[in-house]
Amino acid sequence: MYRRVTVHVVVAFVLVAMGHAVSADPTGDVQVGPSLQSQLNQMLAQKVEHASDPDFLVRLADLYLDLGDSLVGDQSKRRAAYEEGAKAAREAIEVQERNAEAHYLYAANLGSSAQLTGLMASALTVQELKRHVDRALALHPNHAAALHMKGMILEELPWVLGGDAEGALTHLRRAVAANPSYVHARLDLAKAYMKRKDSAAARKELDAILSRPLSATASASNRRYWEEAQRLRNTLTGS
Repeated sequence: MYRRVTVHVVVAFVLVAMGHAVSADPTGDVQVGPSLQSQLNQMLAQKVEHASDPDFLVRLADLYLDLGDSLVGDQSKRRAAYEEGAKAAREAIEVQERNAEAHYLYAANLGSSAQLTGLMASALTVQELKRHVDRALALHPNHAAALHMKGMILEELPWVLGGDAEGALTHLRRAVAANPSYVHARLDLAKAYMKRKDSAAARKELDAILSRPLSATASASNRRYWEEAQRLRNTLTGS
């Protein structure tokens, strides 16, 4: 019983630490245009005629992910958005199994929903996340968001549950290489280096983040990542 509870707690921690690893837009910029809810209403009005269009379903899953992230303070609505996003991504997979973005968005929405649901849903959820992230990477090896998510899964799980410290670094480095402006992945890479007492490598990643001023359209989450990078950089000695 103790071991079972411990596993659930560890896995829940993975979900919290990982979140869904990224926003739908890894650059962290806010999209300019109609509100998310307005966009969603427009897409839902068209869903029947596009029920077999994987690109439409992927955009819908992407939009639900953004919407869930934006509903701060309303857990039930956030969870509902993520669940609908996972459903749309699953429908896209059923239409086009070889769609890497659909597999990633399924994992992203599922992980975000599970994080809000609680411990008992988590153990099986992480295996499901890994399966779809691995499939996304098999189809698109340089998918930055999927690389980030896989890196954080490997980083946070203990080795007995599939964790891999070296594999985590490899995936996080690849995520940053695939998208150098991907602040969240670079921040997590810096924190992984700090965890391993590699201050020089951590400083390099933090300096790379801070060398790029925040854009006027930076999302709230990207602003938080930038500010965290600044705080962490201040804790490291040396130039």
